[in-house]
Amino acid sequence: MSDADRDAIRQMLEAHNTITLATCDGGKPWAASVFFASDRHLNLYFVSDYRTRHARHIQEYAEVVATVNTDCARWADVRGLQIAGTCSVVTGLDRVNALRHYLTKFADVRALFEAPQGDDEETIARRLKAANLYRLAPSWIRLIDNRRWFGYKLELDFSA
Repeated sequence: MSDADRDAIRQMLEAHNTITLATCDGGKPWAASVFFASDRHLNLYFVSDYRTRHARHIQEYAEVVATVNTDCARWADVRGLQIAGTCSVVTGLDRVNALRHYLTKFADVRALFEAPQGDDEETIARRLKAANLYRLAPSWIRLIDNRRWFGYKLELDFSA
């Protein structure tokens, strides 16, 4: 894959704030929308309480899939990413670095972390600081972009 192709994927990740994360437990699928940030290696980071259904699924089975997509009204404008990979909790120095990506992308969350205003924001900040930070390390990404031509797909296989 060319640098331009990787850049197209990176730009799509940087331009969007939410992914739909799909997990599975005992053959039963689950999907959740989460805010995310990404790094130059195309890893995705999101915060979630360990008690959520998707977090419990990830603890049991780390393989996940996710989508990022634009909201559009015409077939010709369909554009998005399909991602398969492995999720894990980020700890130690890796957490510090991942959190830097997340707080850079979400300035309002950074403000809560650094200077909460009032009791409600103190509570939210405390919960966010205690929540797990997850890394979705992709094994495969497909970019779909009907703006180029109908059915255009570009695939990046990390195992190749």
